[in-house]
Amino acid sequence: MSTIVELIQSSCLKHPYQVALREKKNKHWHTTSYADLWRDSDAVAAGLEQLGIKKGCHIALLAPSSTCWITTYLGVLKFGCVAVTVDKELKQNELRHVLIDSEAQIIFTNEDYVEDLLELRKNLPDVQHIVVMEKTSTRRSQAAETFSIIGDLITEWHSLVTTLNIPREQAEKLERLANQAHQLLTSATADPLSNEPPNLFSPAANLIKEALKKGILLDFDQFIKKSTIEPVEISPDDTAVILYTSGTTGRSKGAILSHGNITSNIKDLVPHFQLDQRIHTLSFLPINHVFEQVCGILLPLSLGGTISFAQSLKKLGENLTEVKPTFLLGVPAVYRIFLDRIMKGINSKRVSKALYSLPLTRTVVAKKVKETLGAGTIFVSGGAALDPAVAAQFKELDIRIYQGYGITETSPVITAEQPGRMRLGTVGKPLPSVQVKILAPNDEGVGEIICKGPNVMKGYYKNQEATDEVLTDGWYHTGDMGKIDADGYLTICGRVKNLIVTPNGKNVYPEEIENELLNSPYIQEVMVYGHKVSPTAEEVHAQIYPDQEMIDSYAQENGSYPLEHKAVENLIRSEVLRIGKELADYKRVKRFTLREDEFPKTTTRKIKRFVVEADISASE
Repeated sequence: MSTIVELIQSSCLKHPYQVALREKKNKHWHTTSYADLWRDSDAVAAGLEQLGIKKGCHIALLAPSSTCWITTYLGVLKFGCVAVTVDKELKQNELRHVLIDSEAQIIFTNEDYVEDLLELRKNLPDVQHIVVMEKTSTRRSQAAETFSIIGDLITEWHSLVTTLNIPREQAEKLERLANQAHQLLTSATADPLSNEPPNLFSPAANLIKEALKKGILLDFDQFIKKSTIEPVEISPDDTAVILYTSGTTGRSKGAILSHGNITSNIKDLVPHFQLDQRIHTLSFLPINHVFEQVCGILLPLSLGGTISFAQSLKKLGENLTEVKPTFLLGVPAVYRIFLDRIMKGINSKRVSKALYSLPLTRTVVAKKVKETLGAGTIFVSGGAALDPAVAAQFKELDIRIYQGYGITETSPVITAEQPGRMRLGTVGKPLPSVQVKILAPNDEGVGEIICKGPNVMKGYYKNQEATDEVLTDGWYHTGDMGKIDADGYLTICGRVKNLIVTPNGKNVYPEEIENELLNSPYIQEVMVYGHKVSPTAEEVHAQIYPDQEMIDSYAQENGSYPLEHKAVENLIRSEVLRIGKELADYKRVKRFTLREDEFPKTTTRKIKRFVVEADISASE
């Protein structure tokens, strides 16, 4: 078994001039070769050494996907440190929890988070430095020079304003003139959103001034050192990353993954999908998430492949067309959006709509769609269960989406479909090094999925109680319900905690009902849950977020635009009843409520059920 560093080093030695990373800036793709990647990550490792960081220290990364993120991540691992990859969408209290719990000593971030982190740092005793990852240090270096000259003057000014009780209006006038003078003297860049010069007198500027003065806040160019370090001895059992679970059911826990956990998964996946050096991925999922980090970044880099970073979700379609990746990772919510857009495009044109409606001519439309997405692309879905109806519609377009199943704690993949081995409604068979069993199956063969293998985490950081709850003799209890058919294909039925038990003692899996309801064009998001009708029984209820765009189209076509709330409710009710007729009586939604806002979600677009359920309980 090898380490992550050894896998990437092998690629850098074999393919030094091959393009490893591509990032689009100012309408041009900027490339980084494997030789560049190795050299630049050395500079990061040397920077850590210069700051006195020791092997095993925890280093947080809080920033969007970028070449610099990858370089930093690899440098952290090279130096024998532990990468704590943080979700950039976290609210301040969640971010505080992760940074305190993980005991991170350095935080790598970008400009967007500097002020918040400096504010939070008052309650983060372990954090020694914050490094701004943008490689353009002009603004920060100018600020450093400015503050070193007039920083004390600004502090005295604040004191003077308070002592002499200078009217705020008069103080602001003088401060505005000083800011303008500073801008003229230093050519400091104005805030692009406000066209105002930087405010040297704001509380945030004062925090930055103090952090610069004490050497807490550093520029990336200031941090890195153009030198190499003595190789640090790293073993496969050493911790590589601590990944905080996305928290669909409560406060996140830090899953400890070793180098061996991750590399074992990569080595299983390469032959599973028949991948080689020609792999080219388009990265758009959150890089802090284990699915993207392992399968979308480390896997292609281990093969000498190429990673292109999508500019944004809005530009994903445009980037797909220009990059034409050979391997693409997505989550069910994104594939559903893809499908909706494809079908809208087909149905908006009379010719394509007619061609698609006939089985004999459907291939003409399918060929065009496939060329747009990428004719030879391997599409993989993970992060949540893909609706079989969505997979079936893609299949009609001659596009195969291979569904995988895994979780953060298993580094991440447990099972996956593969070329020549697909079965609709399943998540494929276990990877070669992973064992899967169904615990205490019922009459239908459904029980909790447990797994064992070299990919299973070491445990939760500083949380032995939570570790003991899920790990027994090396077997990880996933908390998911499933069944395995005679050929070894695994089907996911739902979460153990989400299971609804009806008054008749029947088991209902909310995820199954949700997938059915999402087939309505007027339902954008839905969460099915159990409403208590007795201490031991529940009714099937739902919260629904309507698709306003489709509802408006319906109203315009029927001459009733705009629809009043009661009419929208009636339309959704008719959809719920229509879909319910296709389900067993005990699975039908007995009552629903409409939401005005989207559901709160994790970065992989899964609904945070515990947040919604808390709101439901509070309102009942």
